Amino acid sequence: MKNILKISTLLFAIITLWSCTNDKDPVVSANGFELRKDASVVSPSVLLDENSASVFSRFEWDRANNGVATASSYVLVISDHDADPNFTNAVESTFGFNLALDAREANITQGDFNTLLNQLPTFNCNEMNIDVRVKSKLGVSTNALYQYSNPVTIAVKGYPKTLPILAFVKDGSSASNSAKLASVDYKTFTNYEGYMYLEAGDYKFYKPDACGEFSNPSIYGVSGSTLVQAGPTSYTITTTGHYLVKADLVANTFSLTSYSFGIFGAATRPFGFANITPMVYDVASKTWKLTIELINGKKFGFKTGNGSTPVSIFKGTGTGSTEISPITVVPTPYVAADYGDGTIKAPGDYVDLNTKTKYDVIVDISNPRNYTYQLVLNPN
Repeated sequence: MKNILKISTLLFAIITLWSCTNDKDPVVSANGFELRKDASVVSPSVLLDENSASVFSRFEWDRANNGVATASSYVLVISDHDADPNFTNAVESTFGFNLALDAREANITQGDFNTLLNQLPTFNCNEMNIDVRVKSKLGVSTNALYQYSNPVTIAVKGYPKTLPILAFVKDGSSASNSAKLASVDYKTFTNYEGYMYLEAGDYKFYKPDACGEFSNPSIYGVSGSTLVQAGPTSYTITTTGHYLVKADLVANTFSLTSYSFGIFGAATRPFGFANITPMVYDVASKTWKLTIELINGKKFGFKTGNGSTPVSIFKGTGTGSTEISPITVVPTPYVAADYGDGTIKAPGDYVDLNTKTKYDVIVDISNPRNYTYQLVLNPN
């Protein structure tokens, strides 16, 4: 009986001890992990667009120590070592990783690393010292545990992915402060365009250096409709006004077309593609403006000039609002029936032609390839 009592007492103590040690969840804690520098093989130090699919670097790191047995997810984080050593404006991404949970190695291509570089606020096309570290995450975003590895510094020269630009410069003016044309993407030099207000005078085209600086530009004069690099002859604007300027640095051609600007479509009352309500240009803000009553729920758009053959038509998506929204150029040839009402829906629901709201309409086409509009409710 005594032995039975001893065994029962011991069993009760073990059960009690087991219960006490399992009535709390495991506690995680940040204990760090290492990005192994000797495993980060980088080649080459100069990134090239034609080698964008090639592996730039292989990164390996230890499993993040969260204090208990866990599986973390990881992303790469970069920062400018010289301008931002504390990772204040760091950029992070899983480009090229496709990492499984608890992965501890990854390859990143030249193209993906260059994309990260271009997102840094201090990016330039000179060689940069870049700090690289790995960020681990345990748990959901609302209550996650984050840790960072030690940084590894890499010297690398990227290439810009911003749109190539040209400046259209009046004699005696600064190229940096002059109106700009931009190409359609960072690899194309054939279809620069820009909408601009130009004073009468003599102009030339300025191409910046590879870093987008005008300290040592290539300057193009003209001969007829042909661009001539280092040519002495300027293009003469005889009438101050608004112009769409285009250039092609492969064919070495250019064109200038004068235009006016307005709003059209069913929401504007004068229906149809061929009718516009003119807008007024504000020289100080470089924007086109108009106060107009728009018919609720009907569509509208923007175009240059009047009639069925405008210089440009601009379309947008969604419903106009006080938010600044993008508009894009409709490619030619235009089909009047396709754009008779425009593509932007005025706020509200259509009831009848007399149910309308007054707005200040503001359009900015002064930034090449980055055209915007907004509607501001006018209570007056």
